[in-house]
Amino acid sequence: MVKINLGRDLLAQAFHKKTIKDAPAGPKPDKQPEQKTSLLIPMVLFLLFVAFAGLYYHWLNGNIKRETARNTALTTEKKSYEPYLELEQQYRDLKEALEKKEEVLNKLRKQQQLPVYFLQELGNSIPENVWLLKISSNGAKIEIRAESLTEDAIYQFRDNLAIKTQWFKNVDYPGATRVDKLLEFSLTFDLINPL
Repeated sequence: MVKINLGRDLLAQAFHKKTIKDAPAGPKPDKQPEQKTSLLIPMVLFLLFVAFAGLYYHWLNGNIKRETARNTALTTEKKSYEPYLELEQQYRDLKEALEKKEEVLNKLRKQQQLPVYFLQELGNSIPENVWLLKISSNGAKIEIRAESLTEDAIYQFRDNLAIKTQWFKNVDYPGATRVDKLLEFSLTFDLINPL
C-alpha cells in the first residue's frame, strides 16, 4: 500500500505561493545607498571623536612630560641651594641669639642706672629731720628704716615718696616707735623702673 502525504505538500505549496507573492515581480531600486548615508554620519562623528580624544591625550601627555621635566629641574636646583639654606638658617639662629644677648645687655645697663636714679630721687625726698639707718630690697620691694625728730618730718617724707609715682608705688608707713628723743620708723614701697 502506498501512502501519500498530501498535508505536507499543501504546506509547501502554500509557503511557495506566499513567497512568490512577496517576491518582487521585477527589479526594484536598491535601498543600500540610503542605508550607507545613514551609517556614514555616525561613523564620521565617531572618527572625529576618536581623533579629538587622541589629540587631547597627546596634549595631556606632553603637559605631563613638560611638568615632570620641570619638577626634576627644580628639584635639582633646590638641592644645589641646600648648603646656602643651611647657612641662612645658621645666620638666623646666630642673629636671634645676638638679639637676645643685646636685649639682656640693655636690660642690665638700665638696671645699673636704676640704683643711681633711685638714690637720687630718695635723697631729694628726705626732709631735714630724717636720717636713714638701713635700706634693704627684696626684688622691687624696698624697705627703709630711718629715724626722725618729729612725726611731721616722717609724714612729709612719706608724702614726698608718694608724690613721685613714676618711681615709687604702694608707699606704706605702719608707724613709729620712740627711742629716747628720736622716733624710729620704717617705710616700704615698690620701686618702679621707668627707664
